[in-house]
Amino acid sequence: MELILKSSEINLPQEIENLAALKAELTPKLEKYNNLVVTADSIKAAKADKAALNKLRAAIEDQRKAIKRQYLEPYNILESQCKEVVALIDAPIQAIDKQIKTFDEIEEQEKYTELQEAFVNLDPPDWIELADVLNPKWKNKTAKTDALISEIEQAVKELTSGLEKVKATYGEEPFLLSVLEFYKEHKDFSKTAVYAAQLNTAYKREQEAKLKAQKLTEEAAQRESFQNEPQQPAPVSNESIQAEPQKGQETQSEKPQKLFKGKFEVEGTAEQIKALGQYMKTNNIKFTIIKEG
Repeated sequence: MELILKSSEINLPQEIENLAALKAELTPKLEKYNNLVVTADSIKAAKADKAALNKLRAAIEDQRKAIKRQYLEPYNILESQCKEVVALIDAPIQAIDKQIKTFDEIEEQEKYTELQEAFVNLDPPDWIELADVLNPKWKNKTAKTDALISEIEQAVKELTSGLEKVKATYGEEPFLLSVLEFYKEHKDFSKTAVYAAQLNTAYKREQEAKLKAQKLTEEAAQRESFQNEPQQPAPVSNESIQAEPQKGQETQSEKPQKLFKGKFEVEGTAEQIKALGQYMKTNNIKFTIIKEG
């Protein structure tokens, strides 16, 4: 089949015959407008010049467009006829293409089913899916099924090995379960290592905070226990005690108690010494600090 075009003579102008003369006449006349400065006195003349130039421009453009329409008229006829023939050809092309696509889809589905069966036969862990290990270009005709199956087997092996590596690396860490779940989700050992480092830093800070809080709690409990514990009088020798009743001082009991003087040294923390002093004050025991150390 051959497309035979019918020629016709078209007598249309192809160029402006007096172009040189026209340019030579217009150039000096238009030159003055390049550096024109419009003032209040010349505004009326400037508007008149602009109108004249627009009229000249419109006349030239109208002639150009008229000639263009004459040139395009035979082309438009040819274009319409060609499109009509092309439309006749497109119809069977689309029908054939639709059937070819149907066959391609059937082949792709058969190929995917084979790849899926091979994946299931590997008995992978439930956190690995076929989409995780399937080459995204598997639909290409050049991607052979056997090669794709080998890639799937290798990818599953690498992912399971990566999980074992995570267990071996972080098996003693308290955040192991979190790291394992992260690896199963992202399936990338490098990203998992970064995540584990972040968890380790957070865990150390948490432990330090707990130890600090525990220490403060123990110190507070020790101080409270010392203050509440009954104080036993320290044993003293007969040489260091002089039995001298104090005059003018009576206890709250019905029968006045004998008072004694004694000297003793104590050793303890600042909190303990402070608590001892408070105890003696509470029980109306007079004391004198001989030295502080």
